[in-house]
Amino acid sequence: MYQRLGETVRVGKMAYRLSQSLGRTKETITSLLFKANSLYLGQHDKAIKYVVEAESLLNSLSDVSPSYLTRQKKNILFRKSYAYFYKGEWDEALEAGLECLKLLENSGNKSDTAYILYLLGCIYLRKDDIDIALDYASSGLTMFEEIGDQVGLATILELLGAISYNKGELNQAIKYCKKILSSIMISSRVKLLSMSLLGEVYVIRGEFDKALKYSKQGIVLAEKDNLYDFFVRFQIKIGSIYMLKGEYDLALEYLKPGLSLAEKMKDVLGITSSLVYLVFLYLEKDDIEEVKKYLKRLKKMEVQMGVKVITHAYQLLKAIFLLKTGGSRNRTEAETLLKQISSDETNLIIITNALIYLCEFYLEELKLFEDTEALSKVNPLIGQLYKISEEQRLYGTLAETKLLQAKVALIQMNFEEAQRLLTQAQRVAELYGITRTAQKISSEHDNYLEKLSEWKSLKERDAPVSERLRLASVEGVIERLQGKGAIEPPELVDEEPIVLLIMDKSGVSYFTYPFKEDWDFEWLFSSFMSAFDTFSSEVFSESIDRIKIGENLILINPIETFLVCYVIKGQSYLGLQKLNRFSEAVRNNSDIWERLTKAVQTGEELELNNPTALGDVMNEIFSV
Repeated sequence: MYQRLGETVRVGKMAYRLSQSLGRTKETITSLLFKANSLYLGQHDKAIKYVVEAESLLNSLSDVSPSYLTRQKKNILFRKSYAYFYKGEWDEALEAGLECLKLLENSGNKSDTAYILYLLGCIYLRKDDIDIALDYASSGLTMFEEIGDQVGLATILELLGAISYNKGELNQAIKYCKKILSSIMISSRVKLLSMSLLGEVYVIRGEFDKALKYSKQGIVLAEKDNLYDFFVRFQIKIGSIYMLKGEYDLALEYLKPGLSLAEKMKDVLGITSSLVYLVFLYLEKDDIEEVKKYLKRLKKMEVQMGVKVITHAYQLLKAIFLLKTGGSRNRTEAETLLKQISSDETNLIIITNALIYLCEFYLEELKLFEDTEALSKVNPLIGQLYKISEEQRLYGTLAETKLLQAKVALIQMNFEEAQRLLTQAQRVAELYGITRTAQKISSEHDNYLEKLSEWKSLKERDAPVSERLRLASVEGVIERLQGKGAIEPPELVDEEPIVLLIMDKSGVSYFTYPFKEDWDFEWLFSSFMSAFDTFSSEVFSESIDRIKIGENLILINPIETFLVCYVIKGQSYLGLQKLNRFSEAVRNNSDIWERLTKAVQTGEELELNNPTALGDVMNEIFSV
């Protein structure tokens, strides 16, 4: 494909010289449009120069038909929009693209219309107008399907995958990407974009082996087709994934060659990323001399480039290095650097990391010096971290930040707030399909309830902060936020079911299904109602999803005016999945929902097979 594009550009250059020598303006315009195909070869500035010249010549013509004028203006705008897009000038690309679409609307040219719809979707995605991007992409998809353009179809599916990723619909993004990779009519670049996106999604989900699989497929394809911009991207990505897995020697096998290639290509982003990862890696290996070497190289690059983001990347790494080496003077300098970065206008990913290390810094101050003022500094940082993570769609960081917030609430002995935040943290992870994180948070929640009496004892005797920190165990969440190692989710064990209930706010039950014949309903119910009175507002506002009574866990899911409760022993995670599925089925099945709402007036309880649909749902989910 790229050889053919290069040929059209070469022919365009020859035609341009000939048409100019003959004074043929129309042919000169056509030859300039051929030359403007250089935009697809990465020569964006040249392409813009050619289309601007073509546009000027077209405007100088006075004896041409309106149809010719419209057709050539459309061709010029089409290439101009693409050229500005590839150059990263979104507003200029959008202006040309919208004008082009307007000219195409009544032309009957569905192919060009579909491709400009695709481009407009890409532009709006870059401008962070995701809903508008989706509208254009969906219209383009319909048109590509109508004309049977398989190449265009695969291309726009990649865009839909990227939109899904940005909307937090990670499972949908995976489906789009896998559908693209199964297509025969697909360019190497679209394949590589899909592999890159799959790698990103699986890193977020903590599934590093799958991320490596697609990244390694990408590097093979990029090398085969001489697409070295992608090759260096995958080289660095694979190194970073091995870092996350804690396999530092393997990471070096990719990061060092990645750095060399990025330097050869003068790829500033690739050079910066490689140097940053290498400093982090050698910090973890406690190889101070190598850290100093790569910090020095990054400093040299910062001086040469004078780019603010590189300056802040260097300052961040220097601060982490100072914290690693220790000493009061180093810690003070590191704190100053981190505060400076987090309050400046710079790359939000760098700010995010600065905030994480500042949180760790103040929690260490709390541990070392019992400095309770440090807590008042941590909470605003966590709030800022959550906001930026939400804006940047750092879904794993979002969930872990909520978990950190919950642990800080525990240190402050605010138990109700801690439980509310634990529930929120798990729901964030569930919402974005980050299953391993959701499992880990659920385990942390169970652990908190197991140790609730110990926490209350600490509060009663006003225990020192060091004891609270030990019990809260913040180290794991901080390390995950810093990207140090993969999540080790708990081994999942099926819960021991006791009883399933549907009740209203007053405690009246409309469906009761005991899984055991010898369960003590009276004791459980009275204990539950006591807890229910305490937690009722949180329960019905979905603030908490579980209550522990004795050895039992009561898992809770509100549905409008009803409360579905699943009483179990053991781990909560798998039980919560079943409870959520059951609650959805109750609300979405018209037979069950009508009988349930009618029961409020009649007082008649639902039974296992009355309505029949209820029995089917119970059997499907709980195997009764």
